[in-house]
Amino acid sequence: MLDKDGYATAIDASSKSLAAPVGQLRSAVTDNFATGGELTGKKVFTSNQTSQRQIKVHDETTRKFGPRGTTRFTAADPQFTDASALKTTTGALVVFSHTHTQHDAVAAPGLRIIPEKEDRAWLGTSPSPAFTYTFTCSDIAAVPSVPEASSLLGYSCRRTDAKAAGPSASV
Repeated sequence: MLDKDGYATAIDASSKSLAAPVGQLRSAVTDNFATGGELTGKKVFTSNQTSQRQIKVHDETTRKFGPRGTTRFTAADPQFTDASALKTTTGALVVFSHTHTQHDAVAAPGLRIIPEKEDRAWLGTSPSPAFTYTFTCSDIAAVPSVPEASSLLGYSCRRTDAKAAGPSASV
C-alpha cells in the first residue's frame, strides 16, 4: 500500500495485526524442513509450489541413506533476526530469514559418510559417522491481516557451516 507520496508503508513484521507474525513464519518454514510441515507448516502456509518445494526437500533428504543412515532437520537460532514488512491491501509482504541444521548420521557402527563434492570445501575428504550442516535462508511471504493461511512466495538457502559430528552411530 502506498502513502500519499507514493511510498510503501512499512509495518512491524511481528505485529499481532498479521495472521502470522514473523516468529510463526520462521517456525512454520523450519517445520516444513523438519517434519514435512506436519506440525505448523501446513497450517500457517497455503499449499503452493514454494511450500511444496520445502516439504520435498524434507521428504527426499530424510530418505537419502535408506536403512544405512538418518537425516534430521532442526531449527537453529536465526543468524539474522531482523525482518521487514510492507503493508498491502490484504495484509503485508514479510521478508525474513531463518536458520536450520541438517544432521546426517550412519545407522550402524563401522559405516561412514563420505563428503560429497560440494561439501568438501567445508568438510575435506575424510569420512565420518555423522555431519551437521547449518543453512541460513532468506524467505518472503504474503501474510493476510485476517485469520487465513499465509503464502510462502519464495526462499533461498545457503550452507553457512558444516562439521563432522562425533562418533555416534545414529541420530
